[in-house]
Amino acid sequence: MTQPDASHTRHYLNLPGARTVTTHTVRAAVHVLDDALRAQSMVCLTADPGVGKTFTLHTMCDERPTLPALRLLPRPQARPDDLRHSLYRALSLPGDPPRDPGMCDDYLRHALMQPPRLLAVDEAHQLSASCIEYLRYLHDDPTPQITVLLLASRPRLKALRSQQALLSRITTWHHLEPLDADEVLTALPAFHPLWQDIPPTTLTRLDGLWAHGNFRRWAALTHQLQATLRRHPNRPPEPATLLSRLQPRLTNSP
Repeated sequence: MTQPDASHTRHYLNLPGARTVTTHTVRAAVHVLDDALRAQSMVCLTADPGVGKTFTLHTMCDERPTLPALRLLPRPQARPDDLRHSLYRALSLPGDPPRDPGMCDDYLRHALMQPPRLLAVDEAHQLSASCIEYLRYLHDDPTPQITVLLLASRPRLKALRSQQALLSRITTWHHLEPLDADEVLTALPAFHPLWQDIPPTTLTRLDGLWAHGNFRRWAALTHQLQATLRRHPNRPPEPATLLSRLQPRLTNSP
């Protein structure tokens, strides 16, 4: 299933003409989120870089326009006060966040009583132990009505899994898989019209040589395809041409 995007800016490289493609792995993530919302539990969505964790989050929220979602992107080495203040602003509470942590938490707890909300934390693998403990505090408190969704890069999951307080509370660790070889042939023409006239053998070759089912890499290839067609509109693109500016060139050492 594809949807025309109101804005293309969510796609990597802001690709004009790019469309949202609901793959089987996104549909599975939607089911996980629905289960978590019903139980108000904690879940973790993981993927390799570029597969589409953040894009999947935006897609899931767009499909639920009535769901109050708070999306946080903590800075590296964030402190609990950083999370407090980010959450305060995400809730559009008046004025500046109180400097006193207890007073700030009282405001947050009151604001989070109703309606039930989704609290999504991107790049959660960067959170310190104290920030993770703060999320646990918010989730365990019976006053806030929140479902906590953590998005984390799979290569850096060790940091999250080492937090025992978190490990015992996350009900589901859901991994987003890259596109498989068959899905590439259907997803890419749906993702961007420029791929609709490209032979399947070329798509398969590009995926095997470089993209490996990774949507961010396919977005980079789409960008190169656009540039190639602008220069040579009547020449069928060759994989080597598309890849030439994406792969680092080896040079001899002086």
